[in-house]
Amino acid sequence: MKPKRRPKVLIVNAYVDPWRSAAPMRLFIPRAMAPYYLAGRFSSSLVDIRVYDEVHHGAMLNPRHFGWPDLVIFTGLTAAFDRARQLSAYFRNANPSVCAVIGGPIARAFPKTCAGVFDHVCQDDVESLDELIEDTLGADYCADRPAPRFDLAGWSFGLGFVETTKNCNFSCSFCSLTGEGRAYKPYSSQEISEQLDAGGRRSMLMVLDNNFYGNNRADFERRVDLLGERWRRGDFRGWGALVTGDFFKSPKNLAKVSANGCKALFSGVESLDPEVLRNYNKRHSLSSDPRSLARLCAEHGVLFDYGMMLDFSRQTIDEVDSQIDAILDSIETPLPALLSLTIPIPGTPHFEETVRAGRLLPNLRLSDLDGQKLVEWPKEPLERVVPFLTDLLRFRGRKTALARHAIRHAWSNRHAFDHLQTAISMLGPLVRFGGGMRIGSVRQMQRTWQEPKRTFCAMSDPLSVAYRPSHRLDAKFAPDFEPLYLTDAEGHPTLDVEMHMSQSRGSEEFAAFVK
Repeated sequence: MKPKRRPKVLIVNAYVDPWRSAAPMRLFIPRAMAPYYLAGRFSSSLVDIRVYDEVHHGAMLNPRHFGWPDLVIFTGLTAAFDRARQLSAYFRNANPSVCAVIGGPIARAFPKTCAGVFDHVCQDDVESLDELIEDTLGADYCADRPAPRFDLAGWSFGLGFVETTKNCNFSCSFCSLTGEGRAYKPYSSQEISEQLDAGGRRSMLMVLDNNFYGNNRADFERRVDLLGERWRRGDFRGWGALVTGDFFKSPKNLAKVSANGCKALFSGVESLDPEVLRNYNKRHSLSSDPRSLARLCAEHGVLFDYGMMLDFSRQTIDEVDSQIDAILDSIETPLPALLSLTIPIPGTPHFEETVRAGRLLPNLRLSDLDGQKLVEWPKEPLERVVPFLTDLLRFRGRKTALARHAIRHAWSNRHAFDHLQTAISMLGPLVRFGGGMRIGSVRQMQRTWQEPKRTFCAMSDPLSVAYRPSHRLDAKFAPDFEPLYLTDAEGHPTLDVEMHMSQSRGSEEFAAFVK
């Protein structure tokens, strides 16, 4: 009897690159690991499975990819909905019988819109994929002992990954996790150990938690001790994690993680303006001064990194400019790992507040929410803010100051850090903000060169060439290359957004809200 053909499954992390490059971002940390956790839900002996991450591998442009899978699963950030839809059209055109599935933040933000495009919409956690596997392939195709398929990720500069908790115990108004409203939950020691075993030995370990510290000190110590045991065993040379501002309020916390192999911490400082933090419902960061925290961490041999967001609806050009200059003038203050505009993600309190205040720009597309272009009406005139933003995001006029600061900051901490930490401290800002050309395949480079010039403002930014099919498709797929609009020409919410908001609020509450 001829054996049944093994089903082919492809998991895709769809991505919209704000810098309009189709080339890979190999150095982007942390890598998207959700696809590899999803892959671990399938039986490795019964399923041929592959992962394609448009961040790490670059834009998917090779036509040979599209005819391969029987089942394709998409995930990605909310702004990548259009891209996932475009890719789905390519797969359906190449193989009309392919089953297309969407999950993650996109599916949770726009479940009804996704249902009109994809065959299945998964709104729950990774574990819920088992039910889909049973329905589409059969129960035998579920993994007996699910574990992330880190073996499919290839080499990642010696960096390994683990997740010890889900979600976050805070409710920052701009965060998609707040909009989803899912509870903070730690993994058991056995579940964490199984992930570490799947990853094998690595030079460094990155903890993927949205908030490694959490709201239970005993559980925090349990997870730190587990990582410390693996570190002492030699599974990795050190590890890093993301923590919230309340972590630093107790000196014992830094001493604890440092004694158990922690080499780097990231914290979402977000803004140096206390009033902006209060508006974000991020009071736990009010005392998070990056200069003080960097000094405190260095005393324990821990590298400190942080994110910074700009909000021109609440901040003036002079205020932002002075904050950036103050950082560059202070040797002790590290440059932020991330410099982004606040993103009004649909479903979040911040999005609803911007709609209520009428701040969303007209003809705003979902794909515009990439953090690198203006999407809200600023406090000052557009003709002043946009040029300033254009220069700031590329550090134009500040390149020399950037290089000088990176070198001086790393040199000043050379006795607190090892060689790897010192190199990261110095090279990190130069890679993030120094500019440079990314290299990819011939197709990816050609696509990048075809991109129109960015304007850094949603009102004038032209559509990416991704909205033009790269090869001939059936005419029925034309709607899949139309952008999803969040606002109309007057700046009012579109039907898709109204539908989503009425779902989350209830029809009567929504009617009162939009009035």
